[in-house]
Amino acid sequence: MKQKLVFDMSQQELKVKLQTTLDKVLKSQASKNLPLVYRNSLCIKENQFIHEYSNGKKFLIQQNRTNSRETILREF
Repeated sequence: MKQKLVFDMSQQELKVKLQTTLDKVLKSQASKNLPLVYRNSLCIKENQFIHEYSNGKKFLIQQNRTNSRETILREF
C-alpha cells in the first residue's frame, strides 16, 4: 500500500505520524546514550544548551564556538 503524502493527510493523521516518528527517533537516541538537546530560559547565551539524557540526568552546557568543545556549567 502506498503511503499518503503529508499534504494529503488529515490533521489527526499527521499528528499521529509525527508522534510515531518522534517516538522512534527518541528511542534510538536513548539507546545510543545521545542527549535530547534544547534551549530554555536557563540558556542565557547563544551557545548554551540543555542536554537531557534518558537516565534522567540533565545538564546546562556551553559550547565553545571555536572548537565545539562542551563545558558543563550546571547539573540538575
